[in-house]
Amino acid sequence: MSGEILKNDTLRDEKLRVALERIDADSWEELCRAVPDDVARTLQLSVERLDKVLVSHCLVADAPLGNRAIALGLGQPCTREQILTLAARFRGTGMRNFALQISPYARPAELEQWLAEAELVLRGYTVKLVRDNTPPPEIRWNTRRVALEDKMLFGDVSARGFERPPIIAYWMASTVGFPRWRHYLAYVDGQPAGAAAMYIDGDVAWLGIGSTLPEHRQRGVQQALISRRIADGIELGIRHFVAETESFNTSCQNLMRAGFACAYERPNFGIAFSG
Repeated sequence: MSGEILKNDTLRDEKLRVALERIDADSWEELCRAVPDDVARTLQLSVERLDKVLVSHCLVADAPLGNRAIALGLGQPCTREQILTLAARFRGTGMRNFALQISPYARPAELEQWLAEAELVLRGYTVKLVRDNTPPPEIRWNTRRVALEDKMLFGDVSARGFERPPIIAYWMASTVGFPRWRHYLAYVDGQPAGAAAMYIDGDVAWLGIGSTLPEHRQRGVQQALISRRIADGIELGIRHFVAETESFNTSCQNLMRAGFACAYERPNFGIAFSG
């Protein structure tokens, strides 16, 4: 893997394909469940499992990141009942920007008919990226693993990097110190410039929560954080690194420069907008 786009039939190992989807759901579930109760109430944040499907709601923001169903089709094709039930559920919250994320490897022939019945349309794709355990590019900036006493510094840098309100810092910092997680800060001229995290499940690692403060963008901060996480993951025995982006954006380009490849584009389905 050297940054090229993989064909959808390249990942023939079903166990690996399932792991790529499952780690998204598992990391997101742990990140949501770790949020302090008072913060979760303010954000109207909730998460639950419906069989293998993870469903999250964040009702203070009408956005698909917080309002989505993950791992539809995980290990088995999705069903008509799932599509109709989830569509009705999200509509009932009043959110218009929700996403049903369906694995491209588990799409039954009747899926388009079920989506039409639920009045859902394609609302874009999530780019799923994967990398092996070859050595990463050189790390340019100073990067440090976040200790528990610095969890709110990590949260603050993350929230400001994403240009989100201060309360989001508590969400982003919620898993610092958890056994499966590692969190990092990058420093430029001795000052925190960017943040990122890694979630580990066996020999697979998920890279996420990558954000850079506006004044430090375009300086290779995320490249340094990507390389650091890969290097640490290799030491821990990681064989496959996974990440996802909303599109072929700057984050996606950073990952591909570090050796990630597009494994596939996962479709997101939601309500059609008129006008």
